[in-house]
Amino acid sequence: MSAVKQDGFAYYETASATLLAQQPPTASNDETAGANWTDIYSTLESRLGGLRNWRHSWWTHWSQLAEYILPFRYHWLVTANTMRRGQQLNQSIKDGVATWAMQICAAGMVEGLMPSTRKWFKLGIGHPGVSLDDEAKVWLEDTEKRAEMVLAQSNFYNVMAQAAQDLVTFGTAPVIMYEDAEDVIRCYSYCAGEYYLAVGSRFSVDTLYTEVTMTVVQIVEKFGLDSCPVSITKLWETKGGSLETEFVVCMAIEPNFPISSSTNSKIEVVKGGFAYREIYWLRGQQTTRELSRRGFNEKPFAAARWAVVSNNAYGRSPGMDALADTKQLQVETMRKAEGIEKQVRPPMGADVSMKNEPASILPGHITYTNTEAGKKGFYPLFEVKPDLAALSEDLKEIQARIEKYFLVDVFMAISQMEGVQPRNNLEIAERKGEKLQRLGPIIGLWKTEFAGPLIERLLGIMLRRNMLLPRPKSLLNVPLNISYIDMVTIAQQGTQTASIERVLATAGNLSAGAQAAGVPDPLRIFNLDKTMRVYGENLDFPEECMLSDDQVAQLDQAKAAAARQQQVQQASLAAVTGAKTLSQADIGGGQNALGAILGTGATPGGQTIQ
Repeated sequence: MSAVKQDGFAYYETASATLLAQQPPTASNDETAGANWTDIYSTLESRLGGLRNWRHSWWTHWSQLAEYILPFRYHWLVTANTMRRGQQLNQSIKDGVATWAMQICAAGMVEGLMPSTRKWFKLGIGHPGVSLDDEAKVWLEDTEKRAEMVLAQSNFYNVMAQAAQDLVTFGTAPVIMYEDAEDVIRCYSYCAGEYYLAVGSRFSVDTLYTEVTMTVVQIVEKFGLDSCPVSITKLWETKGGSLETEFVVCMAIEPNFPISSSTNSKIEVVKGGFAYREIYWLRGQQTTRELSRRGFNEKPFAAARWAVVSNNAYGRSPGMDALADTKQLQVETMRKAEGIEKQVRPPMGADVSMKNEPASILPGHITYTNTEAGKKGFYPLFEVKPDLAALSEDLKEIQARIEKYFLVDVFMAISQMEGVQPRNNLEIAERKGEKLQRLGPIIGLWKTEFAGPLIERLLGIMLRRNMLLPRPKSLLNVPLNISYIDMVTIAQQGTQTASIERVLATAGNLSAGAQAAGVPDPLRIFNLDKTMRVYGENLDFPEECMLSDDQVAQLDQAKAAAARQQQVQQASLAAVTGAKTLSQADIGGGQNALGAILGTGATPGGQTIQ
């Protein structure tokens, strides 16, 4: 069965309960082998092993990060049918400050970079110095709105929230964006331990391998019964509890380069000139064919990395920086609790005659002791008096350091602002912008390695599904550029808008004084139209709600013409009124003023003297 259906969707892109219900109770006996599958399978399994070796040092480091910060987002081993998904995972966490700080940082990253409540990206053109006409501006804004609608109706923002926690903790967070028949797109994230990455010659991630456990019913629903090997179809036909049997399903997305076969001939894994290929298969099982094989025109995944060193495929994270303090915090918290416990429930000593006799230190309980003179019956072996105040103060210092590592002071800048509180919006924006400077390199990687590829992938899917308006002539063959309205940009814009408000307020006050003093108005030095456009752009005011320069010019011309017409009408009315007044003014001799002026000899009654 082909991985790509006639409607252009891969089978798993249309997978649903409805489609599962259409699967036959038994599989067909079609055992047709996949093209060159034996050689492709050997290549995939071999590369997976190589990627596992390169990942080993990161994998062991992740285990400690998971143990003390985010236990439920890590798999030590991907093994089927372990039946322990619900086991308690956070037994090493005695103080949860690191987990709390990580959550604050992750939430701040999502809210500052990809919020679901406001626009966070903007489309433009890739040619500098080229101005857009009105039709192009409308098309770009319409495309932005359509893309925002697709993101909001999918699971995109839910996955981004989880990916941000993975990024802050482990330093890396890969996300796949598939086309979906119901929601247009559907995104998937993978836990640390489930994925393997590799970089290309440009040191950007171009390869993603994963291994996850899936039950028989999940495999049949995702790939269709006709694509499943005998080991799956037999369990499907058995039904009942067999449907919950798990297998490890592997997936590889990599550049679509050819490989060599066992006969040294060239193999095109996915034909059709695709830039990337994707293959699903069962790990460690030499089946007759793959579960799915297809190609992509653009990279279907993106891998966020917090900080990158050289050609490492995986990133470093705040969790790694805070790990030492987090371990110390757990130890000291436990020691503090032990000190309090030994004060309240100290280790006790007793006379040997009390051996095997009931003893208790609980309130209200009675312990019978030997009362012979000079002997202690039941007593604390030693007194523990820890300096709890000093210990508590040290714990606060450790917690503060952990919060600094996770940038809590940045993402809660207002509530945790130290010293004299800011006096105006400009000062707030400047203080916040100063703290956000620490995020500059991180945001740069987020844009180029994560947000950018995902938006390009989204626009590619929407274009293939005819969900975008036709491009206007001015944008044909013009590359698009994606800019981001991130937290640093917003802080910079906040500083600029606050400056505009402050300057114009001062100019307004001076203008009133200038008019009273009869001196030139200082507002004359400002281009108020341009100022308002810059102000609206910084506040992301909708372009469609503002008139274009041409429309403003037409309105100004219409207003000027209307003003001139009104002046003419007023002048005509004044002339008529004046003539009437003169015609009624008697200047003696049987004449009125109008007749005297015109020389017609008009009488006050309007009669002409012959």
